[in-house]
Amino acid sequence: MNLDEWDFVVVGAGSAGCSLAYQLARDGKNKVLILEAGGVDRSPYIRVPAGAVQAGSRFNWGYFCEPDPSRHGRRESWSRGKVLGGSSSINGTIYVRGAPSDFDAWAEAIGSGTGHPGWSYADVLPIYEQIERFDLPLESRGRCGPLNVRTVRDVHPLTSAFLDSAQTAGYSLNPDYNGRRQEGVALMQLTQRRGFRVSAADAFLSPIRKLRNVKVMVCSEVERLAFEGRRVKGVHYRQGGEVRLASARNVVLSAGAINTPKLLMLSGIGNARHLAELGIDVMVDAPEVGRNLMEHPLIRMVFRSSIESHNLTNGSLQKIALAAKFGLRGQGPIASVFEAIGFLKTSAEQKNPDIQLHFSPIGFVDRLTSPKPMLDFPSFTILVSKNHPVSTGNVELASKDPGVAPKIAANLLSDLADIETLSRGVRLVRKLVGQPPLSRMVQGEYIPAQAEGAALDDYIRRNTAIAYHPVGTCRMGTDEYAVVSPDLRVVGVENLWVADASIMPRHISGNTAGACMMIGAKLGRELTGNRV
Repeated sequence: MNLDEWDFVVVGAGSAGCSLAYQLARDGKNKVLILEAGGVDRSPYIRVPAGAVQAGSRFNWGYFCEPDPSRHGRRESWSRGKVLGGSSSINGTIYVRGAPSDFDAWAEAIGSGTGHPGWSYADVLPIYEQIERFDLPLESRGRCGPLNVRTVRDVHPLTSAFLDSAQTAGYSLNPDYNGRRQEGVALMQLTQRRGFRVSAADAFLSPIRKLRNVKVMVCSEVERLAFEGRRVKGVHYRQGGEVRLASARNVVLSAGAINTPKLLMLSGIGNARHLAELGIDVMVDAPEVGRNLMEHPLIRMVFRSSIESHNLTNGSLQKIALAAKFGLRGQGPIASVFEAIGFLKTSAEQKNPDIQLHFSPIGFVDRLTSPKPMLDFPSFTILVSKNHPVSTGNVELASKDPGVAPKIAANLLSDLADIETLSRGVRLVRKLVGQPPLSRMVQGEYIPAQAEGAALDDYIRRNTAIAYHPVGTCRMGTDEYAVVSPDLRVVGVENLWVADASIMPRHISGNTAGACMMIGAKLGRELTGNRV
């Protein structure tokens, strides 16, 4: 048994956990232990962004969602990073803060009462500015933080045509979608340095790992919390086949929207009936632990191109050219599969953009339907996802054994409003692609092959996928059912906090890694009183 007492134990070295640990430890005043279930992050598949698929298969919890009745029983892997850096070590490195209106909606959702930290855009903006090292001198962007963020340059002609055609269709070109205005189309921003991945571990753990007050332990899977009455006194974790205790004055769960509710439930914090059925002693009856699972539903559109794309259809010379482009300039598809992004409104009734577009000058199909996802003809892909889904799912325990994977029910299209938004999004993309100059480079729509009406709705139900952006399963709020309070304390116990995507009361517009880093940094600032 490890009887050393830490000031803070951080469970999970992912996007939020790393930025939290950085804030807690950098002044040297707190003893901080970071426990990561996965291993080290030295694989070249992690370093080089094009290796994300291989990294995702190797450094992954291996979770699958339950067959989804809202999508004709579709069942897919729910990739979650199990390695230093968490999912920021296996994702596409796409950096999105979220729209300013997203955080103002959070503030409204948790109420405007006094006595708790604010979550409005004005409250979170200084934290984003603090953590960023952005490559362009633009307003409201950080230039001196630990997290490198670069803008895609030297793009494919198809990408340039996409941006131009969007403007022809009436959508604005946005020089910085992470600024004070998100709406429009733009070049992608990535957490990279010279084309190589900058994970949360690179940005936030590397600067503190040599400090004497910090210890990072890999291959250390936390199984449950340790209690003294209602006070959390540490965590039980498994390392090398042995269960040990890490004692702490404070514990922060940053295990993500799947594993944080799993750990709470294994520790007796959750729906009392569900826990009792599994033979788990109830510490706190918290029925919303694991509920409110929100995920961006994502549909794929692929178009045949009349010009060469990055689909490797031009033999060895094309491969050599792309390798040289990455090696010499850190550009091209080895650094970024997606080169442009869009946040657009699908109807005039929308107050804010309700869909996100990802543009790639590579045509690729669903891995569930094809063993070779990359197409063997020139093509490009546009992904359409809904920013604020109405449908919700849940995470439940399958067993009180910590080694058993949880049950994840996506229920991704259980509300018809989400299908309607995706359908409008498909039509918006068709309108955009039909404008010059992109229209002159298109030979036809490959999927969904001009499907309309009932056929389009059926295509959406059968082919909508998860975006790997789960949030909301330990919802923050001030009401009686909230799992954590606005200062991120777990309701009903002492000395326990949560900092990760699970606390989001409403989904954000876009990819979630950046917002998780902000959440971790924000809690770290609050816990240490360091606002700089």
